[in-house]
Amino acid sequence: MQMNREDILSRFLQVTETDPTYLIDTILNFIIAGKDTTATTIAWFIYMVCKHPAVQLKIAKEVKEATNMKEITNYAEFAASISEEALEKMQYLHAAITETLRLYLAVLVDAKICFSDDTLPDGYIVNKGDMVAYQPYACNG
Repeated sequence: MQMNREDILSRFLQVTETDPTYLIDTILNFIIAGKDTTATTIAWFIYMVCKHPAVQLKIAKEVKEATNMKEITNYAEFAASISEEALEKMQYLHAAITETLRLYLAVLVDAKICFSDDTLPDGYIVNKGDMVAYQPYACNG
């Protein structure tokens, strides 16, 4: 029995004309980009929680309640108590992470190279080879 997997690697492998070098480059790009942005977000989150002890206490209380743990003394036991149901109960933690991402974006500028001449929605003409960059923070309402 063959499983139909929906992860990105499986989808790339399902394409019959995928060049192995292209596939390796693409997957490495995802891993490297994800590592950097995740590390940046975690660093800012820890910094913000340390600067706001009341938030830290509220997050700790919520995590203990969501996982039904009175005290967290064993990492393995705590990790085992994290379930999808427990994560869904951690709304304050989610809000704190989301606020961290709003204040300290992991990607400050996103740049793209145009592969062909095009016109932006505001009528600005972009030529092949031009670099177009935007700041996600400016788009953040």
